[in-house]
Amino acid sequence: MLEFEGRAVAIEPGDTVASALYRSGVRVFSRSFRYHRARGLYCLTGDCPNCLVTVDEEPGVRACVTAAVEGQRVVRPNGWPTAERDMWSTFWHLRRLLPVGFYYKTLVRPRVAWPLVEPFVRRLAGLGDVPVGLSPAQREAINHHPDLVVVGGGVAGLSAALAAVEAGQSVVLAEEGRFGEKVAPGPARERIEALVGVLRTKENVTLLEQAAAIGVYEGPLVPVDGEHFLHLVHADRIVVATGAVERHPVFRGNDLVGVWLGRGAARLAGVHGLPPGSEVVFVGQTRESLHHLETLLAAGVTVVAAVVPEWLAGDVAAPVSLVRDSEVVAVHGRKAVRAVVVDSGRGRRTISCDAVVFSLGLVPRDGLLRQAAGLPAVGAGDVVAPGEALEQAAESGRAAALSSGVSAAPASTLPTAAVDGFVCLCEDVDVRDIADAWSEGFRAAELLKRYTTATMGPCQGALCHEHLRASVQARAPGSGMIAPTTARPPMRPIRLEDAAAGVHVTIEQRTALHERHVALGARMEWAGAWKRPESYGDPLAEYWAVRRDVSIMDVGTLGKFLVAGRDATEFLERLYPCHVRDLDAGAVRYALLLGEDGYLVDDGVICSLGARGYYVTFSTAGAEHAEAWLRDWIETWGLDVHVVNQTASLGAINVAGPRSRELLSGLCGDPLGNDSFPYAQHREIGVCGVRCRALRVGFLGELGYELHHSSSASAPLWDALLEAGVELGLRPHGLEALRLLRLEKGHIIVGQDTDFDSTPAKLDLGWAVKLDKGDFVGRTALERVSALPTVQRLVKLRFEGNDAPVEGTPLMVDGRPVGRLTSSRFSPVLGCGVALGWVRRVDAAFPTTVRAGEAVGTAVAIPFYDPEGARLRA
Repeated sequence: MLEFEGRAVAIEPGDTVASALYRSGVRVFSRSFRYHRARGLYCLTGDCPNCLVTVDEEPGVRACVTAAVEGQRVVRPNGWPTAERDMWSTFWHLRRLLPVGFYYKTLVRPRVAWPLVEPFVRRLAGLGDVPVGLSPAQREAINHHPDLVVVGGGVAGLSAALAAVEAGQSVVLAEEGRFGEKVAPGPARERIEALVGVLRTKENVTLLEQAAAIGVYEGPLVPVDGEHFLHLVHADRIVVATGAVERHPVFRGNDLVGVWLGRGAARLAGVHGLPPGSEVVFVGQTRESLHHLETLLAAGVTVVAAVVPEWLAGDVAAPVSLVRDSEVVAVHGRKAVRAVVVDSGRGRRTISCDAVVFSLGLVPRDGLLRQAAGLPAVGAGDVVAPGEALEQAAESGRAAALSSGVSAAPASTLPTAAVDGFVCLCEDVDVRDIADAWSEGFRAAELLKRYTTATMGPCQGALCHEHLRASVQARAPGSGMIAPTTARPPMRPIRLEDAAAGVHVTIEQRTALHERHVALGARMEWAGAWKRPESYGDPLAEYWAVRRDVSIMDVGTLGKFLVAGRDATEFLERLYPCHVRDLDAGAVRYALLLGEDGYLVDDGVICSLGARGYYVTFSTAGAEHAEAWLRDWIETWGLDVHVVNQTASLGAINVAGPRSRELLSGLCGDPLGNDSFPYAQHREIGVCGVRCRALRVGFLGELGYELHHSSSASAPLWDALLEAGVELGLRPHGLEALRLLRLEKGHIIVGQDTDFDSTPAKLDLGWAVKLDKGDFVGRTALERVSALPTVQRLVKLRFEGNDAPVEGTPLMVDGRPVGRLTSSRFSPVLGCGVALGWVRRVDAAFPTTVRAGEAVGTAVAIPFYDPEGARLRA
């Protein structure tokens, strides 16, 4: 027994969740995404959204391909009060209020209403709640390195695997279900069982059942989500034999309960002994469809009429009433099928029935093959030649296994564009929606996909992709806008815990002061792979300690490198866009790190050590990448340079605030005054017996010293600073205070305020680039970009009032979006909101006033706080 919404449902051998529920009388399995229309079983191959249910608290489970197990708890998640009688189905009658793209048009204003509406929208359109209290599965990953990987366990795929094994190759074959389970009884299923039997006797072949290939990546790599393992298959060649799905018919009423695809209806009747209806109209247009008809009749299903083309009518051996050369144009019924309307071209006829089964031909399930374009991958079977005979499929598989070519998915014949009905069952996109989107200017298959969301649901376009393209072809024949849309992984759903299989340990990097922070009550947060204090309980007090007195912060996560060697100066000159050769020993210079495209990669400082080389730092986020970056360029240029990564061996504590010199003077015998230790310089000093490289830098806008030292001395140095600072009002500060302090100075955080195409000029950091020097990484790109008008840039914005807009808030000018906020806080010392944000040109000029929600911001050209920099130079 399984439990279904509070009642017990019997399970018979071989049952899926869908067949067990269907036998118990369930006909409505789900409600549609947008209009909450009743949806019943349809394909029984896992290619449609109609049977998605919640099983044991896991939402989005495909009932038709999920085995029924004793004790399962199954519910239908998206109907209220029940899926059978769903009040929200009234949305179908209000559909004119929900036009295509309505979420772009209506869910914009007023902004304050969205937090109120969002929970309702999620509940209305969702597929169930994601459980958050379940224990994570301890999944493992297995790496395979065969000569060949075959995706698909039909006749073509199995034949390919057998041919490769007999040729002495190693093979991994992945079938997303049990072998043959989706195939109705008949010659195809018998052939599959025979091939599997032979392969099980062979060595050097790994057969994976219930293992779905979720994508094809460079390498090539094919991840396969199995029952117990994530299989990472690194093969020399790939055979894609994923078969085809039966063509989805589009006409008025095509989504009603009781409309079936032929393979699904035949499987239900032939495998589970359940009729798809008591009076069935069968619509077939292929020779395979006759096998489905025979299966239905053999299972005792009453077929009141068979709609077939004249050329196929002579092959119908069963005593069935034939309707020749006609097509279905509509299905009648309010909640389920009650009658079907067929049109012969000479008139229309209505046939009473409670189910209609369509077997109109096959559409390649070619998503993986399209992903594999350009890789050593070859298609076989229905995925390249839909509907071919069994022997042809077997030969196709054998030829693919022994081929070494590279193939792309072949062009397929598109159906006639439909005039009514649902194109995409997943997203409730009908023919009218496609027409409206076209009239609004979305006139290519890829654009229609994005605007209407057709093909973006659980089926990933398996049913609707060809109809979307057909609608474009009908409107713009020969235009080239009907190219297949982008196929992206995953092609089958995968849990995040399955995707992370084999990773059981979270890499958490800690500085030498981690335990000190915890003891002080710090709330820790992630900063890349590091754990850093977000605050020590009162970020405002920490902020004022920096502005008024003195504070310390653990900055040991910074990337810290020693760069030395005969060519060290030449190396850094080529690497950085600033001058390096003119740095005197003891000087510190802020430096940008650019990619070859001229975009900002990271920032940090360069400290000249004289004849000993240079000490360079990088941001916390950039530290891990820095070593590879440095060594790659050294090797590229063939220079005599040595790099020592001191990130882990050195700790760093930033002492900042107007009383920071006073604090250090009591613990240090070295001179710290401006005459001997000015701003933008570094010195070796001793603090409480700890040798430190002190850097006078001003990220926070106050007098400050970064004390870089051996990490083994971090704890005693930290303790000494805390103890000595009691009388000076010292308290440590965390990341939240830092974010506000640096924002008041207009300093960026790489990765937060920068984008993938941020150049120094866009960031108002052009002063850090010196084009009067020799060549450097990114120079050519910057020179080319400089000849183009700047379209957008990062600006400093001041918001009057006692609050600041939320980070990420869109920036508007005259109702038009012109950018977004990247950093935003209320400044206590200034008494107003301060922010950084990206703004683009409006009417050939950058706006000086923008609106963020209800707040009005004014662009300023200088730092908000201490624009002259007098305090950090004090």
